Amino acid sequence: MNEVGKKTIVILSSFPAWLYTDQMEPYDNHYDVWLVALHENLERQDEFDIHWVTISKQARRALHFESHGQHVHVLPRYKRIFALLSLYTLDRFRVARELARIKPDLVHSWGTEDCYGLCARDFKGRKLHSVQGAMRAYVKRAWFNIFVLLHSYYEPCVWKSIPHITTESPWAADRVREVVPAAKPIHLEYAVEDRFFRIERKLTPTPQCLYIGTYTNIKNVAFLIEAFADPRLSHVKLKLAGFPPGFAPEVVPPNVEVVGIVGREEVASLLSESWALVHMSLGDTGPTVVKEARVAGLPVVLSNCCGSTQHIEEGKSGFILSPNDKEGFIKAVLEVTRDAETSLAMGAHGRERCREALGRERMIDTLLHLYRTILAES
Repeated sequence: MNEVGKKTIVILSSFPAWLYTDQMEPYDNHYDVWLVALHENLERQDEFDIHWVTISKQARRALHFESHGQHVHVLPRYKRIFALLSLYTLDRFRVARELARIKPDLVHSWGTEDCYGLCARDFKGRKLHSVQGAMRAYVKRAWFNIFVLLHSYYEPCVWKSIPHITTESPWAADRVREVVPAAKPIHLEYAVEDRFFRIERKLTPTPQCLYIGTYTNIKNVAFLIEAFADPRLSHVKLKLAGFPPGFAPEVVPPNVEVVGIVGREEVASLLSESWALVHMSLGDTGPTVVKEARVAGLPVVLSNCCGSTQHIEEGKSGFILSPNDKEGFIKAVLEVTRDAETSLAMGAHGRERCREALGRERMIDTLLHLYRTILAES
């Protein structure tokens, strides 16, 4: 299975394998878009033999196929709640068995929102972990269900046991050091899909702001709705996208529109027409949509509890505020939507720097260098 003469890397993640095979039913749901960008752009490297291992309830049997010059292994899962309550015992056994077959030189896990970090922890060999969410930090800032609560207890076990950790932002790195003070997180920007580099801004005739994300307490969507209910923002429309009707607010002011779940092309279209992105989360290691907005050339009004603040220059390409600063938020929205010229000029400020930082070449080059460094360790 492994190519002769090449070191073998196994990536453990919630990889959306259904996008790349007709052996699985399409699964129209939220998925980690940075993993798609990584997978498709690893095709250009020929140094390592890359295997992806993922677990999916869409699979009723183990699958193996090739995509973009890489191996994809899909292992079945039945009821995730049972797996979660058992510390993913069966999933970890299945992954360990698959790793024994593949015989990797390095295991790279993504996130503690599932079993993958624990699976990497079990592996007796070189390993690397990339932080996605920061569960421990999130549950301190907002209410969450049992899935997130349990993962917040599992997370330190992963972070303390894997010597090499990457984070996508300084905010995320600080959260790791809160749990593991001696940790030295490596900064790895998670690349934005190519489609967002090709967006041409075509603003709506009247001011419109956009929020894309989930409707959970940590995302602070209720704050956005309350702020846009203020008469001073009555002339500015807010589109809320990304969550299904059952998880959407029932009562919103006339200038707020609930769009619902959107596909990736629709995300690009919404970014193209909007005057600004707003995201006032109580805690976020990213978010990816802020990176997409900055690459596309939108100004952003962002909470200072988000990781993507490094892509915004205060007052020039957006505003960074306390997550509950309603007055500051209203003033910031009024500024970025003052007129079309202001929105376009602020969005363009620093755009090229963001494109360089968030392009696939930067992510792949950084990651391959990291793989080489870890593999060279004695």
